[in-house]
Amino acid sequence: MRFVAATDFSSDAGNAVRRAALLASQHGAELELLHVVSRRALESVREWVRTPADVADRLVEDTRRLLEQAAASLGTPAAARVAVGEVLEEIVASGPGAALLVVGARGLNPLRDALVGTTAEQLLRRCRCPVLVVRTPAREPYRNVLAAVDLLPGSENGLAGAARIAPEAKLTAVHAYEVVFEGALRRAGVQTEEIEQHRAQVFQQALAETRRLSEAATGDAGRFLPMVERGDAAALILERERSLGADLVVISQRTRSAMEALVLGSVTRHVLADAKADVLVVQEA
Repeated sequence: MRFVAATDFSSDAGNAVRRAALLASQHGAELELLHVVSRRALESVREWVRTPADVADRLVEDTRRLLEQAAASLGTPAAARVAVGEVLEEIVASGPGAALLVVGARGLNPLRDALVGTTAEQLLRRCRCPVLVVRTPAREPYRNVLAAVDLLPGSENGLAGAARIAPEAKLTAVHAYEVVFEGALRRAGVQTEEIEQHRAQVFQQALAETRRLSEAATGDAGRFLPMVERGDAAALILERERSLGADLVVISQRTRSAMEALVLGSVTRHVLADAKADVLVVQEA
């Protein structure tokens, strides 16, 4: 099992590296630290710095030394790899075969993050392995995990990912539901009692399905505390993250077309932007 932690030496990336080391130690995984030197940036340096002639090579070697020092300071065995190329392409290329990719929530360039999205956000559109986005210091293993479920086929994979990354943690599964066409039904003259009865039925079905998913994911229907509430999914996840004091939010990201993401918005994007805790994103087909 191999974990990859990508770093740009920023503060958040430092948190990500330390979290990856803690997780690798917990799970007996190999750990690789990856730093990508932009090829275009090196070419620019070669153009305007003429002396010494090997300045670009020296920069790469200096970066390699820094990364090796960071790896040696972790207290957990870790390989250090410096790649030269396009940052996003190189990180994505490291994903196949990795059990987990760990990145910081923000990089060294906040203005660029605001304009085009963080590297983490861009990675989630392209990387198929689980991606852990870290924003908090890694002082101890995760203790309180909130996993979001939409109850669609494959939801058990997100719960399994939560139980796997934090086997000793308190686990809660949250699901946001709405009664389909509730407003239209009221306008059509459907009695309030009938709508409320249907709402209660939806609630009970969601509870039962959450327990079934917990059993499918872990073998224990009670391993996840089910939390089913009406409302917007992203808002509910963020509200419960704060009220429960979760230190990790786990969310399954499903493939959407570009138009769906633009018109409907993305629960994953909202959670990633506003969560205070770390966020683990498990990709679903």
